[in-house]
Amino acid sequence: MGIDLGQAIRINRLRLNMTQTELASGIISVSYLSKIENGTAEPPKEIVELLGEKLKLDPLKPDNTINDQYVLRWFYHIMQANVDESIRLYNKLKHNLTTAIDKKLLSLIEIHKLHYFNLISDKTEAEKLALSLQKSSNRFTETEKYYYLKFLGNYHYTQLNYRKALECYQEAEKYSKSDIFHQLEEIYSLYYLIGSAASKCMEPHLCILYTIRALDYYQKNYNLKKCADCHILLGISYRRLNDLEKATECYQYAIRLVEKNENKEQLILCYQNLGNVYSSSGKSLEAINYFLKNYELRIDSSLQSKLIPISSLMKEYYKLNDMENAKVWLDLGFNLSKNLDPSESIFVYEFQVYQYLINGINNSFESLIIDHIIPFFREKQLYYQEATYIKILSDYYFDNRKYKLAATYYQMLVNDTKYHTERG
Repeated sequence: MGIDLGQAIRINRLRLNMTQTELASGIISVSYLSKIENGTAEPPKEIVELLGEKLKLDPLKPDNTINDQYVLRWFYHIMQANVDESIRLYNKLKHNLTTAIDKKLLSLIEIHKLHYFNLISDKTEAEKLALSLQKSSNRFTETEKYYYLKFLGNYHYTQLNYRKALECYQEAEKYSKSDIFHQLEEIYSLYYLIGSAASKCMEPHLCILYTIRALDYYQKNYNLKKCADCHILLGISYRRLNDLEKATECYQYAIRLVEKNENKEQLILCYQNLGNVYSSSGKSLEAINYFLKNYELRIDSSLQSKLIPISSLMKEYYKLNDMENAKVWLDLGFNLSKNLDPSESIFVYEFQVYQYLINGINNSFESLIIDHIIPFFREKQLYYQEATYIKILSDYYFDNRKYKLAATYYQMLVNDTKYHTERG
């Protein structure tokens, strides 16, 4: 049956302000209608015709619902992050909004555009739309609130505002029982997003709770790519909880799934995070081996993507006190990132700091951390990253016998850690 017929039935029922009970009465059970609308049941032609009579249309004739169905296909593809198909559908859609599209869909189209602009990395349009939608958000229906909050979370996520993203996703969850499209897929997609944002906020227990829920759904539906994504996310959280055996197990599961799908991006994530596991275990040579594999796979990737293994290799050699190799990777990362803004990649600041640590510190080192780095991470609510640089600054003051300053920043580190542990 595909997704379009069930969604066409749903949207035309909503157009008539008809409940599922009213539409199903005398034809089928409400639970069976719900399955049809969600695309999990394929009704016989006779049932479709009876439903069509009540809705005053024949869902089998695409001319009656082509515009609504087209919009719903676009919703589906942007939810699945199918970029090329989302662009193709949008380019046609934006020139035909004056046609017979259900007026109730127009607000949802505008809200979905926020997700679309995030998906195609159009930051300017995404920012303008986020501000515009905020002004009218108090008038949204529950369904509109769900999509608005979810997509606003995506917007904050791309801006590195992971705490705001997590708050939006969790608020969206309150409206997940409203009349949303592709309901099961939407809900478990949201669970994965909550897990991902929680991971970025260094909340491993919350990440595990939601990611396991998503994984269970994807396993039952044989979505191997999504299963691999979940195993990678779980591996990150288990490593942060110092359960390195469990983390390694998760990555091995993910690699087996990735090998079936031949997904390069997921293999990149597995190698990077296995390197992190070995680094946490004090096995630097094994860590370096995985970071090098990761770098080789990313050689044709975006600039921001390449900075990740470069940073890891620089820090791992620095840990080994191998300053010659640390400097090789520092120079590469520093030169690649010097024209980037920190909001594009948090590694920009990392290479600037290690430029001092490896090549020698001068007075501007303190200003960089105090005036730029700490305020940046505090504004983004990236407290773990903030604490990393407070620790570096504290150690610097201590090593240079500036004990009063060292004590001040060590105390800030203790207070911040205690405060954010209690909150989170």
